[in-house]
Amino acid sequence: MTLAVSTFLVVASLIAPQATLRGFRWWLDPDIQQDLALTVHQVAEIEREFGRSLEHRRLLRQKFDAADAELARAFARGDLSDEAAEALVTRVEDFRRQRNVARMRLLVTLYFLLTPEQRVKFRRVVDDRIGPRAPC
Repeated sequence: MTLAVSTFLVVASLIAPQATLRGFRWWLDPDIQQDLALTVHQVAEIEREFGRSLEHRRLLRQKFDAADAELARAFARGDLSDEAAEALVTRVEDFRRQRNVARMRLLVTLYFLLTPEQRVKFRRVVDDRIGPRAPC
């Protein structure tokens, strides 16, 4: 495993609980800005990175939703062969994987825009809002 992949996996595991903050632009919340001591530059950079990936992530969501709906309709009809079902499930799960990868890339990018001290504080903010992470 390469160092880059290892780093990505470690950081991803640290920030995964942010999933429950999905849809919430936490960096724009004045209380969180104050708690983390975010600079104006950091807020702007985080917003820029979020916006830069938004269209791509929305497109992936639309593709996933369409494939998932197609799979549900096919199952409801009950006329799927094993091969056709496997192909549809594979397609749905590939879109799910692409969405998760795009989201994790964004989270890793945002994570590295924070200082080490802010990362610790961020972990506390997440724990306060959603509860501590369960041990692995």
